[in-house]
Amino acid sequence: MKKPNPAIYWIYLAFLMYGASGLGDDLSKEELETWFKDDSRALPFDTSEVNEGELEFLATPPEKSALHSANQLTIKPSSLQNGWVGMYQCYQHLDAVKDAQVVYQYKQLKNLKVEKTQNIEKAWTEGQSVQLLNTQKDANLCVSAEVRILYKNEDNTYTLKNGPFQRRFLDGFYPMHVSLAVTYPKEQLSFVTSNPTKQPGFEVKSTPGLVEIDAWFEGMLSTEITFKPRQPQM
Repeated sequence: MKKPNPAIYWIYLAFLMYGASGLGDDLSKEELETWFKDDSRALPFDTSEVNEGELEFLATPPEKSALHSANQLTIKPSSLQNGWVGMYQCYQHLDAVKDAQVVYQYKQLKNLKVEKTQNIEKAWTEGQSVQLLNTQKDANLCVSAEVRILYKNEDNTYTLKNGPFQRRFLDGFYPMHVSLAVTYPKEQLSFVTSNPTKQPGFEVKSTPGLVEIDAWFEGMLSTEITFKPRQPQM
């Protein structure tokens, strides 16, 4: 992979990469600095203080709107055999750029489809990517796909692995909001634990058939949710 142009704005989200091009080709260093500091056009976060990648949960959400990745994952009975999970993701508060792409880095992904857009002139799929044209302020994008992220362990438990989620700009990591809603067959599985575990900035709720996670953080976040088979009732 070529080294990214330092003028390009990158965001990484849960095995995907959101990159924007067309910012720095014709701008001087001084003009780029002005663009980055312009609140009306550029970045909804403060670049004066940066996180260098260490995971830090935010007990209090930032005042400015942060990029939100809302994820719905569906474990079906067939998922216990083949590992394939249904995915529906919506990205809210995308930043305004001329050309952008969402590139998925899942090892196994299929049936990628753009489901809905708002304040984006055009969005279409190319392989394991979604191409975006003329993304406006507060744009939203929703996609669906199937991903193979459920693994059976030696002790017969199952682990759902997702991440790393990260919002990166140049060498810094900035606030991000990630929510997960994982549905699973409650007749066959029961929730055991999550990694990370519940703490300020990382909420975990569980009811039969549903696990919900809500996280505010800086740095890189990977999640693991473990289930065990339910004992058959006599």
